[in-house]
Amino acid sequence: MKTAAVSLFIVASFLQQVPDGMVLIPGGEFWMGRTHYFLIDEVGWLERDRRDDMPAHKVHIDAFYMDKYEVTNQEYARFAEAAGKPKLWYWPGGKVAKGEERFPVHDVTWYEAEAYCKSLGKRLPTEAEWERAVRGGLDRKKFAWGDSGVGLGGNDPDAAPGGPAEKTKQAHVGYPWGAALVGSYPPNGYGLYDMVGNVWEWTSDWYDRDYYPVSPDRNPQGPATGKYKVIRGGGWSDDDERNFMNHYRNFADPAVRTYTVGFRCAKSQ
Repeated sequence: MKTAAVSLFIVASFLQQVPDGMVLIPGGEFWMGRTHYFLIDEVGWLERDRRDDMPAHKVHIDAFYMDKYEVTNQEYARFAEAAGKPKLWYWPGGKVAKGEERFPVHDVTWYEAEAYCKSLGKRLPTEAEWERAVRGGLDRKKFAWGDSGVGLGGNDPDAAPGGPAEKTKQAHVGYPWGAALVGSYPPNGYGLYDMVGNVWEWTSDWYDRDYYPVSPDRNPQGPATGKYKVIRGGGWSDDDERNFMNHYRNFADPAVRTYTVGFRCAKSQ
């Protein structure tokens, strides 16, 4: 039944003229936030900031579109050239290195990510949209693929040329040498790739650790102001499984450039 439902959803996406390179995320309700407890919750050892994903609350999200892949070096380079934006420091001579065209762009500030999306008639996803999308229809599950762990001790052949052929990790995480090609791992139930691992992803929301108790129950947009922007999904260098869970929240200065943060765009239906 689950396979049939996913197939029907994919067919419906095509019939609704989905923009190129995007997928339709269906509207509806889902449980946002953490619906399970860790042992350290029970014994009182979990620091307050780790509880910013509670309480879990039911949220309605209108249907929207989401980029199938994280924005790549090649795509961002076209934007930078057309818009006269600075070239990124890791592009030799201002050009994307051969073989790195399809790797996720990084070292892009929140403001630059927002400008890129706007140039295409898109926008950054809200935090609630991002969590709706990562779950892929699996409500109240820990990870994008279900409740089983990411497999931090497993093989990662896409990031290690000449390594073992069998892929036993669920996502590109726990790796010390950088991101992998976008789309190196299977998509989630909505057809989105690399929502977990590879690079953290900017969202449009300001961060507030106490936002969930006062969040609207329909299309929340995040706090009106703030100091940091929410990032989601975990990155290639992370080795704590909690960082890859659907509910996990993180944040960064919107002006920061870092090797582990990239983005993808969304678009209202």
